[in-house]
Amino acid sequence: MIIETLKLTQFRNYDAATLIFHPQVNALTGMNGMGKTNVLDALYYLCLGKSYFSGTDKMVMMQNKDFFRVEGHFYKQNDKEIVVVKSKFGHRKEIEISGKKVEKISDHVGRFLCVIIAPDDIQMMLEGSEERRNFLNNTIVQTDKFYLDDLLLYNGLLKRRNTLLKTFADQKRFDALLLESVTTGMFGPALRIYNQRKAAIEQMIAIFRDTYEEISGNKEQCNILYQSQLANDSLEYLMQKNMDKDRILARTTQGIHKDDLIFTMNGEPLRNFASQGQLKSFVLALKLTQYRLLKQNSGQQPILLLDDIFDKLDHLRVRQMLTMLIKNGFGQIFITDTNQDRISEILEEIGTEYKVFSVVDGTVSVYSLDNQN
Repeated sequence: MIIETLKLTQFRNYDAATLIFHPQVNALTGMNGMGKTNVLDALYYLCLGKSYFSGTDKMVMMQNKDFFRVEGHFYKQNDKEIVVVKSKFGHRKEIEISGKKVEKISDHVGRFLCVIIAPDDIQMMLEGSEERRNFLNNTIVQTDKFYLDDLLLYNGLLKRRNTLLKTFADQKRFDALLLESVTTGMFGPALRIYNQRKAAIEQMIAIFRDTYEEISGNKEQCNILYQSQLANDSLEYLMQKNMDKDRILARTTQGIHKDDLIFTMNGEPLRNFASQGQLKSFVLALKLTQYRLLKQNSGQQPILLLDDIFDKLDHLRVRQMLTMLIKNGFGQIFITDTNQDRISEILEEIGTEYKVFSVVDGTVSVYSLDNQN
């Protein structure tokens, strides 16, 4: 799968822009704050129907505007599909594929696969369990639409249950039957989500170990562990056992919304012992594992978005990493970098086909092409 054309209207700092991409490597270069990352976010938006960097659609609209539009022309096995995402302030976001409106987000997610690697991933992956769950969810939903349906169902019921618990606490009353009617509906999706997550991690571990060795030279032994309350007990049992605790705290303390991924290096917690370089290598290996897992489970090549991951790396290290990505079948690659000349020089050295864009204040121009175009 490749994306040939991207059209932006009032998206972040782009009033109007059209970019025509190379099917192999595309580098967006320029100073920080010019809009390089915004292009990657637009590509992510087309694939997943949401921003990678912002929580709401309003935050990606151009300042003082009330709508945005993103259009992408994709080619999947020689078939062209045009994806349009548009949002107007105060209205529901709309997604169209080749002129047909998508009714549910779950009908869109998984049709256009995408993996993004960004600088903040290191902190996000280490600081909070929610971010690690999001990573796992993002991996599974792109190849299993039923997982997304279960996730939406479970989260909707969880929100209702928490609202009821808070209402009961505020009003100093308790309706066991009403709470049970919501709680019971969570059991089925919770078990299916747990089983899917467990299977995904089992698939992921072998790929991850090989990928980390490829990046780091096998200097450390790294592992991923899946931690879930459902590993030993059913959600029904856990809910009954912790009913009094839930009522006191006015929130649901048991369930798959408490799941976590534990990262280790040489048998110790990653966050306590890894250097910055090791952390960067770990997260890169984790995201490339996500890519390989999506490719394996779908038979498609996702697009790969690399946001400023070469920052503070020397020429040799950047070349090694790019060579690994280009020579190992990672499909269409998008890179942001502040050093225009360096990225062009390295791509020439590797001998791949590419296109380099210059980005200045929301304006994009072609900076250089490989000599085959």
